[in-house]
Amino acid sequence: MAIEFDRVTADVIEANEFPDLAQAYAVSAVPKTVINGKVELIGAVPESEFVAAIQRATAGPDGATPES
Repeated sequence: MAIEFDRVTADVIEANEFPDLAQAYAVSAVPKTVINGKVELIGAVPESEFVAAIQRATAGPDGATPES
């Protein structure tokens, strides 16, 4: 997704090399995706579930999502 959209960035962290980060995010399985520190996904998920998680993580207090 970060390749397709300028407003999306992504970082990949190797849990074994950064144990402090792994502990901070309670990584117990991989892959673990954390979106804006709000929404977490464990394991491989279908694209529709991933997109829904991004929408939840970027929603405002009223539940509205930003326009693309």
